[in-house]
Amino acid sequence: MDQDDPNVKRSPSAAAEGERPHPTASPESLCVLECLVPAGASGDIRCEGLLGSWREPPYAYFFFEGRAGDKATASVEAMGFRVTGRYELAYEQWQRLPKRLLDVGPFRIAFEPIQEKRPPDVRHVIVLNPGLVFGSGMHPTTQLCLRLLGRVFRPDAMMTVVDLGTGTGVLALAAARLGARRVVAVDVNPLAVREAAANVRQNGLSGKIFPVAAQSLDAIGPFGDVLLMNLEWPSLRAVLETDSWKPFPYVLCSGYLQEHSPFVRAKLSQTHTIRAALAHEGWGASFWTRPT
Repeated sequence: MDQDDPNVKRSPSAAAEGERPHPTASPESLCVLECLVPAGASGDIRCEGLLGSWREPPYAYFFFEGRAGDKATASVEAMGFRVTGRYELAYEQWQRLPKRLLDVGPFRIAFEPIQEKRPPDVRHVIVLNPGLVFGSGMHPTTQLCLRLLGRVFRPDAMMTVVDLGTGTGVLALAAARLGARRVVAVDVNPLAVREAAANVRQNGLSGKIFPVAAQSLDAIGPFGDVLLMNLEWPSLRAVLETDSWKPFPYVLCSGYLQEHSPFVRAKLSQTHTIRAALAHEGWGASFWTRPT
């Protein structure tokens, strides 16, 4: 649950329910309840102040506005959930956001409407509310992907994109800003899909980006020219152990530490050739093409 740990790339890994805050209004504080899920419970609850939830069996984590406090605890206990942990923290502690904006490669990520002049090398603006899920742009893996994507993207050859583990949708938004005509943004967590969909609407890209809740690439088939995978290591390793990524002519992946690079290279080099790689703070990202 610790998104501040520099060696952890969090991406909630199980089904979630709940509504997100308004795209321009994040809560000042959070109350997070860790609960054991009773047998047969779906984890789908509706309570005052509930911002969202996700499942990490056998637990469920419910996110409330900070002022909900004792009332939130009473609400979930009344539904049969046993509260095993309660954490109160500022929203900024959860997402570690810069004050207003973040420039990464050719992208400016704006966390509120801004009118400031951009540097010459910043060509694209992404308006983003991270909500409760991964993808604010602060994590090294996200920054590596944004920089690498800005270097290698060719709109004439990369018209369709799949972003696996989309989180907030930041990489899907970046691909669309670079010229992709159609992006499928996939996440196992329905809460992340709702967060991404809200950010897609905020950026006026609903006709190009299509958020989808799915367990794996098998759910959408071999669609797309480019596969983006910025996943936590266990998930990335599991995908690379399958053949589902092999039909994509271009693959950009991150979420692995440098110590995992030999495994990543061994898997991807079976069918693809590495064209570019970046590293930062012990993390790696690489771009691969399949020979024609």
